[in-house]
Amino acid sequence: MGIPQQYSVQLPQRCLRLIETLLPTARDVRMPGEEDAGPLVTTFILAMSTPVLTLPIERVERHHGANAEGYVDDRHLSPAVAEAVAANLGGSPLRKSKFFQHNMWRFAALPYREGLNFARHFPRDLVEALESASALEAAARMPASKWASCLRNALAHGGVVYLDAEGRQSHGQPTEHLAFVSGKPTEDRSSFEEIRVLRISRDDYIGFVQHWVGWLEQSGLSFELAA
Repeated sequence: MGIPQQYSVQLPQRCLRLIETLLPTARDVRMPGEEDAGPLVTTFILAMSTPVLTLPIERVERHHGANAEGYVDDRHLSPAVAEAVAANLGGSPLRKSKFFQHNMWRFAALPYREGLNFARHFPRDLVEALESASALEAAARMPASKWASCLRNALAHGGVVYLDAEGRQSHGQPTEHLAFVSGKPTEDRSSFEEIRVLRISRDDYIGFVQHWVGWLEQSGLSFELAA
């Protein structure tokens, strides 16, 4: 494999190529002794999509507005992509971003309470909030920068929860939805103010990843690098 000149776009392109090529194979792969649990599609798509989403956010979006270059800052390689990322992952509503697709993402938040542990239990009130129509509207109108921060934090820190068809954490049941969980810290960072959760169906997530990489390509980055 050749060394990518710009990780924030070229590596997502390569990961998407692997996803599209190997996804049919993943649908036939099961864990030995756990065949009834279904194929490892969710594991595969999460593992491959993490750099697809986190690299452009880490290497471009997080440096937006800074005068000095960061230690992993791709902005100088393509001002066009830096501008596209700033425009689509800034403070404007998510629905205005070019990679946004209607009725995919849901968003809800709840105040942090002591003992809350998503590895043990996905709160019932959160299940109900995410099922409501208002969760779709909340995601569409939330600042794109807030969406990006929530998604990045969840993927980077393991805040991903598998949910069943009803949006519940039913261990052993087929995965139909993914929840991305991120905590907003208090000002002194000693605890959390609230817990933010994005939810999307697994199939929509696969489509979203394809759309996201397409948006990165259309931003002009890959073409500028090839010129």
